[in-house]
Amino acid sequence: MITLVGNLKGGTGKSTVAFNLALWSARNRNRRVAVYDL
Repeated sequence: MITLVGNLKGGTGKSTVAFNLALWSARNRNRRVAVYDL
């Protein structure tokens, strides 16, 4: 599964949301995750 978190404006919490989604997926679905923050 690939999940994209995006918004044109900065400072909207994209990194926090992406990290929390990855953490939830790793813990609750027993998945390996990779997070790329550009």
